[in-house]
Amino acid sequence: MIFLGASFVSVLQWIGYILVALLCLMFMIVVHEAGHYIAGKIFKFHILEFSIGFGPKLFQTTNKKTGEKFSIRCIPLGGYCQFDGEDEEGSSEDTFNSKPIWQRIIVLFAGAFMNLISAILIIMIFFMAWGDYLPKVYKTYDYVDTAYVQQLQEGDIIYKVDGKNCYSLVNTTKLQNRIKGKEQVELTILRDGEEVIVNVSLQDYKGTTVDQNNQEIEVSGHGLGISVVYEKTQLGFFSAIARAFEFCWEVISLIFVSIGSLFSGGAKVSETLGGTVTAISALAELTKYGFASVMYGVCVLSASVGVMNLLPFPALDGCRILVCIIEAIIRKPINRKVEGIINFCGLIILFGMAILFDLLHFLG
Repeated sequence: MIFLGASFVSVLQWIGYILVALLCLMFMIVVHEAGHYIAGKIFKFHILEFSIGFGPKLFQTTNKKTGEKFSIRCIPLGGYCQFDGEDEEGSSEDTFNSKPIWQRIIVLFAGAFMNLISAILIIMIFFMAWGDYLPKVYKTYDYVDTAYVQQLQEGDIIYKVDGKNCYSLVNTTKLQNRIKGKEQVELTILRDGEEVIVNVSLQDYKGTTVDQNNQEIEVSGHGLGISVVYEKTQLGFFSAIARAFEFCWEVISLIFVSIGSLFSGGAKVSETLGGTVTAISALAELTKYGFASVMYGVCVLSASVGVMNLLPFPALDGCRILVCIIEAIIRKPINRKVEGIINFCGLIILFGMAILFDLLHFLG
């Protein structure tokens, strides 16, 4: 009975984690579609429907003034902002394709832009309210060459390396990468709550520390002569803004590096890509570790949604933007029926790829 009770509680917990993950995913989708909607309203595009989710309607209301429909549908794995005349001839004067090309590009780009802005705002609030995980010195070692004196102290928090921020949320090897191959680095550290700049030589070092079993072991190597742990450190307003932009840029860079590694053979599809189920599973897993992990996951996935939607693949905003650019170059519209068929086929392929990537991820 106790075993069954424990299993039941675990199941309920996982259901809760999945529900939180679904809410986070829907938040990112609503933000994305809201970008299209807001830009469309600014340029007076005729909007037919703003939908949260796919499939049969659970709820729908219509704006009596504009005729716009707002609906919630039963499959919470997507959404859309439908403009009049996107893939065919429209029924009003303010159809999507009757608007200037530059306005269409802005409306199409606005979804990804809102995802990226929301990612920056989320991580900025995270840094201010919760903190960033920065490397903290918990053990220092003596240099073999006694002509060099250890400049760092236990408890120092390493804030910057040669003027560049050091953080761990995206890449825990950032500190090692920043000092690799150098003979001396300038470190900005937080010592007793104050910023201090020290110049540290990378030298051979030696000393002793304790392992997980409280056994004393000898340590030696070449570097700063320290051991670090990553500790939560709250940031001020301006520091949080600067780090939020850098953090999101790091996330975007990692996305392109991951995609590039697929073509170069440096990574497996099962390890790099995943579909909607993989995203929900990852968010649910992060939910187990609390609010901080959820904020981090939402930020990363929101930036990812923004970037992936700008790829020039049929049915994605990037492909529609490319069509607008082609129309501007050839100075005539592309056949709307052909464009509609291409986007529909692209949507089917995207769904198929998402299912395939999920299968490869969980089976590989």
